[in-house]
Amino acid sequence: MCCRGRSTPNRGIAMDISIQMKTEARQILTLALSFNNDGPLGTFFRYIGDTGTYIARYDDLVTGREEPIDVSQVEVSMNGIELQDREFVAAIREGREPNSSAGSMLDCYRVIGELAASLEQQDGWS
Repeated sequence: MCCRGRSTPNRGIAMDISIQMKTEARQILTLALSFNNDGPLGTFFRYIGDTGTYIARYDDLVTGREEPIDVSQVEVSMNGIELQDREFVAAIREGREPNSSAGSMLDCYRVIGELAASLEQQDGWS
């Protein structure tokens, strides 16, 4: 299911959207996005799961209670662009598809396309 707020007159797009899905394993997934932000771009992302709540701010990760999480042993760097580049170069060297290749994203884009089509069919939303 996909819902969105009314389009803004000055931009012509919805500034809020919500996507809810249920997996084959009956897990509920919810994605809520809002571009009504009174702050810098990319302020933070909040991930809520059955094992905890996590907040990512640029290269920092904390719990829902603002407790820092040490991720220094997880990767060689905390710079997302560097890690992306390292993965791409490693995939070329190893003759394999990168973790986030265009081909691996096709199923995701199909779902996004279906969600977009469902928004266009909703009465009263433009």
